[in-house]
Amino acid sequence: MLFFLLVLSIPPLLFGNADGAFANGSCFSPEGDPAAAETLANAIRYYEDTSATQSFEDLLKDRSITWNRLPEKVPSFGFSNSAFWLQLNVCASKAQTEGAVLEIAYPLLDTIRVIGRVDQTIVYDVLSGDSFPFSQRPVKHRNFVFFLPNLQQDLSIYIRVQTKSAMQIPLQLSTAAEFFADNQQALLLQGLYFGIILAMVLYNAFLFFVLREHPYLLYVLFTTCYLSFQGVFQGLFQQFLFDSVWLQKHSLLIFGFLSIVFANLFAVSFLNLPAKNMLISSILRGVGWISSVAAILAAFLPYEIMVKLMLALATPSSLLIMFAGCKLWWTGHLPARIFTVAWSTLLVSFVLASFNKFGIVPRIFWTENILQIGSILQVILLSIALAERVNEEKRQRILAEQHLSTSLEEKVQERTLELNKALKQLEAANTELSQISHTDSLTQIANRRSFDLQLALEYKSATRGGYPLALVMIDIDHFKKFNDTYGHQVGDKVLRTVAKTLKPLAARPGDSIYRYGGEEFAVLLNNTDLVGAEIVAEKMRKSIEMTTVLIHDRSFFVTISAGLSIYNPRDHIGVISSPEDLMHQADIQLYKAKEKGRNRLEVWRDEEPS
Repeated sequence: MLFFLLVLSIPPLLFGNADGAFANGSCFSPEGDPAAAETLANAIRYYEDTSATQSFEDLLKDRSITWNRLPEKVPSFGFSNSAFWLQLNVCASKAQTEGAVLEIAYPLLDTIRVIGRVDQTIVYDVLSGDSFPFSQRPVKHRNFVFFLPNLQQDLSIYIRVQTKSAMQIPLQLSTAAEFFADNQQALLLQGLYFGIILAMVLYNAFLFFVLREHPYLLYVLFTTCYLSFQGVFQGLFQQFLFDSVWLQKHSLLIFGFLSIVFANLFAVSFLNLPAKNMLISSILRGVGWISSVAAILAAFLPYEIMVKLMLALATPSSLLIMFAGCKLWWTGHLPARIFTVAWSTLLVSFVLASFNKFGIVPRIFWTENILQIGSILQVILLSIALAERVNEEKRQRILAEQHLSTSLEEKVQERTLELNKALKQLEAANTELSQISHTDSLTQIANRRSFDLQLALEYKSATRGGYPLALVMIDIDHFKKFNDTYGHQVGDKVLRTVAKTLKPLAARPGDSIYRYGGEEFAVLLNNTDLVGAEIVAEKMRKSIEMTTVLIHDRSFFVTISAGLSIYNPRDHIGVISSPEDLMHQADIQLYKAKEKGRNRLEVWRDEEPS
């Protein structure tokens, strides 16, 4: 202990783990200062705990820890799984009469722990973050606010932050009076922003009900989703609308993906892209479908993956929309010009916001609020563009009426061609949608939905025709352990390899293979007796056993377990009376194969011995 106290008293060249033992030995005063942000940044040191397991006591005991200066005014470290510790000394000056307030102005941080220490005594220890209900916060504020204790001595503050979102820790230390003054100004700005956007939503919703123009509806849906996205991002929804940890964690991504969906659909409708550029229209709609699925998956998949996917979808689709607008601008379409200018503001704001979250550009007022600034400009310009679009359509109708007497037949033919083209596009879209809905996107074989339909049809056909129907249920052995060890991308490669190996072995007319779900596959063998089905199933098992999967320059072997059941209406004894019974028996055999050591085939049949 004596040695420890002696070391604490020596001014270190590096930043050790002593309270405020920095090279300059200075502390920060919360009193008002025009250069407060720079002064505070100079007073802060940070340490990255890459294991995210070190406790506060470990932090004090570990002599090897090096505290570093902040690389920029606002701590921003991009996306990281590490836990970050920040340390600063607070001077006792004015804070002992007014009280010091510490604010972390980023509502998406998962866990924050603030510890205050005087000499060797902890005098303040508070836990917060959006992983906890809003009602449990020490101060009911959209940001994370901590009222530090009033002391006669300098206070050493330690802050531990860990989050799945961007690791940004914008700190502000001020007196209580200064905090409340700044807070009133911030609330005024937020109120102005949400008031402007809400007013535009209501105005364009009214226009939609009056004019019945679909672009107005899509614009209202897009703006509403984006408004909700900002409400969650700014911490206002959790403060005023819901006190739910789950909603706070997932609603940002859900509203973000929905904003992409309706933005793309709005652009397609406003610019009439299906008639003017089918390729761009199809791409934007495809991104919209992906974003729709992602909005659902956002409730289940890891935040750090989905937020990167959201940024990856938003930026290219915004670029493509602006490109389409520029092409129409070049043709002299006035609404497209206004639309392009409006969309460029959103594109620039998305790009800067993405760079900000990944730590490429520093977190300052403009980069942190660029989404709100850009969205206000975009919303106003898009409203003007919608109005101009209506005027443009009116002008076109007047011109059409002027030439109606001389070109009626030509117009009718033109409209007929457009209608036929639209019908063909609709038919193609329905065909494509039907194919997509029956195909597993990962393995490119039929999916569970297709299997359920085909099983019912084949069962009826077998009953009516009096021929046997075999079902093989297949499960990849130890897939979960393999997936957890090597990651989901490697697991996906294994699934594709298994599907690719099995598919040629069910190549007879009437035979078909399906991805049943997860690591399970199903094989229907039409008009196949027990002996033939066993041969095919065993051949599948051996083919998988001999197939290698190359992962990181290493070859791996996988095996499968299979259960076989057969329905023969000619020798029927009543155990199987429906497709569900046939599947149930195959599942039973599959579980038997697993229980008997895996990498084997178990067989059951519904027929009497001869």
